[in-house]
Amino acid sequence: MSQAMEMKRRTFIQSVATVGGALVVGFHLPSRYASAATDGPELNAWVHVAPDNTVTLRASQSEMGQGPTNGNLMMFAEEMECAWPVSFEFGSGRPEYINPLAGLQITGGSTATPGFWDVMRKAGAQTRHMLINAAAKQWGVSADECSARNSVVTHAGSGMSATFGELAAAAAQETPPEEPTLKTPDQFRLIGTATQRLDSKMKVTGEAIYGMDVSIPGMVVAAIRHAPFGAKIAAYDEAAAMAVPGVHDVLEIGQAVYPENNVPCLIVTADTYWQAEQGLKAANPTFDGNGWAGLDSAQIHQAFVEGAEEEGALGRVDGDFDAAIASADKVVEAHYEVPYLSHSPMEPMNCLADYRGDFLEIWASTQDPGGGYIMAEKLSGLPQDKIKIHVTFLGGGFGRRVEVDYLEQAVEASMKLKKPVKLVWSREEDMQNNFHRPAYLAKMTAGIDADGKPVAWRHRNVGPGIWLSPYRSSRLKDLFADSDFLKGQRESGVDFHAVQGGKDIGYDFANLQVSWVQKDFPVPIVFLRGVGNTMNCFFIESFLDEVAETVGKDPYELRHELLAKEPRMQAVLDLAAEKAGWGKPLPKGHYQGIAFHNSFDTPFADVIEISVRGGRRIKVHKVVRALDCGIVVNPDQVEAQCQSGLVWGLTMAMYSEHTVRGAKLVESNFDNYRLLRISQMPEMEWHTVKNTNSPTGIGEPVFHTVTPALVNALYAATGKRVRSVPLKNHGYSLA
Repeated sequence: MSQAMEMKRRTFIQSVATVGGALVVGFHLPSRYASAATDGPELNAWVHVAPDNTVTLRASQSEMGQGPTNGNLMMFAEEMECAWPVSFEFGSGRPEYINPLAGLQITGGSTATPGFWDVMRKAGAQTRHMLINAAAKQWGVSADECSARNSVVTHAGSGMSATFGELAAAAAQETPPEEPTLKTPDQFRLIGTATQRLDSKMKVTGEAIYGMDVSIPGMVVAAIRHAPFGAKIAAYDEAAAMAVPGVHDVLEIGQAVYPENNVPCLIVTADTYWQAEQGLKAANPTFDGNGWAGLDSAQIHQAFVEGAEEEGALGRVDGDFDAAIASADKVVEAHYEVPYLSHSPMEPMNCLADYRGDFLEIWASTQDPGGGYIMAEKLSGLPQDKIKIHVTFLGGGFGRRVEVDYLEQAVEASMKLKKPVKLVWSREEDMQNNFHRPAYLAKMTAGIDADGKPVAWRHRNVGPGIWLSPYRSSRLKDLFADSDFLKGQRESGVDFHAVQGGKDIGYDFANLQVSWVQKDFPVPIVFLRGVGNTMNCFFIESFLDEVAETVGKDPYELRHELLAKEPRMQAVLDLAAEKAGWGKPLPKGHYQGIAFHNSFDTPFADVIEISVRGGRRIKVHKVVRALDCGIVVNPDQVEAQCQSGLVWGLTMAMYSEHTVRGAKLVESNFDNYRLLRISQMPEMEWHTVKNTNSPTGIGEPVFHTVTPALVNALYAATGKRVRSVPLKNHGYSLA
């Protein structure tokens, strides 16, 4: 996800109205919702304090390695004044856990920190006030004379003190203040410090529980085969599958809740995953064709090229592009193209579902428990208070796990078989039947006046629409069918993510036109980390270097001029150039490329320094990164995101693509869907523009600028312009 979206307004208001805001004392759910920390009171939905003074905080945002657990709980602990580190657990299913920027409990769109910045701090401050008031009443003193720090409340006059654990039972009876006093940034003691992540040791020691780790008594393990590209199951050998030792069931699923999105599947259950896979191989399912049997990447490319000559639906119009381009002294035009991409999380899709007639319990590595509850309610017919989703650690998500298809498959199987079913996708199923980042082609056009100033800019994208595609698009389309967000797309004919990053471009062009030509193919698509910015940053920033060359300006200087009306963005660009020594002498044979982009309200810039051996072998020496994400909650967390984003960006620039042949995706595992090697990781440094603005997103923007900066550096080194990725297709490799 990448946009603040709304549920049906009435539904959202009703759910929030039931709790009166972000924090409700004494709001209890049925026993099956009980916390793992049961000794001592729950002060609110976020915190439990045990008599031994152990503080357990709850994380509502899914932890897939990006760090919201640590960051969000730091925000709560800062205001609560509890000792750090704390214990934590994941929570789901309560109205308090709804993401304010999304309208349901979901993690995506770089909303984990900005969405909960006010929520967590307010809840922490309310908890502190409750504990202080409880202590003041016990001591018969004014609460104004008491303070809290390191999980202890102290009375200034007498020196009396009590631990949070000693006060928790009484504090639970206190009414939290509606508007507690929050700290100012100069009072922060925890926020802004580089703290070790709470989950690091758990992951190193194997204590962390992922969906793949969950096991319950009586469950069977299921392997799965999906029908490709809208086909149907033709035949399979059930007897052969049942003859495999350990096999329990052979079952067709995939026709249940969301007819537009369902994919016919065959699953085989067994005692172990290996046995289930062997049973599936013995069943040897075959599939009917779907009219796309000859579809391949060349046909998709040709359709895109032809579509680039169509006008498309207009996403943004400033000034009069046609008049400006007609009067331009020079016109620059080029096609840029990107392929389908896989999310490739290290943990394939999996889910354990246990339908017991009157109750449904689910364990899943999911970014979207909110959507999971809605799906489960539709499928099972049970009310949501009879459904519990346990959110585990996620072995990567990157947008793929906002889809709840794999949860739906496990629930459907458990309902039909009347026993717990743990569904596990193989790596090949995950790669070839996943939801992917769409392929796109852009026709970029710029008009230059006689003074060398860009006066016209047109960005025309051609490709599928994540929200508007008729083929196997997101179940979220159903959840948000009545939202203003989706209604606006249907009415305008412009898919939000097809023009994201282009429509809201930061550069100042007097005559600007951004449009989308819809060309859909039955390749499953959904959000991938960064969504529309992943291609549009490449299109814009690479083409802008072509414009800079045409007008005879330094690429950095042209960008600086075009950002004159956006000082926050300009400051980030300037910081990157300064720290990278842009314009200063480089070692012999070294060249730099620069790129800037603003996405998820976080301006980001990269300067990449490379050398090229033999004209084909690229050595990336150094990457200097600059950004403005407001207050940095945990510097280590931002640095980790910058590192991971660089790995992602270099991988996508050099290697990543899904190609289509015979209506199937060719790449099926990491042997033919390559990743960056650790020896190829360059030196990296990162810098932030210091301010006290509220935090903005960081997980999504950290790799958009890598590809164009690398391509621009490659042009500086070789004089050869590359307009499509991955670079391996042009004969380049990484040293």
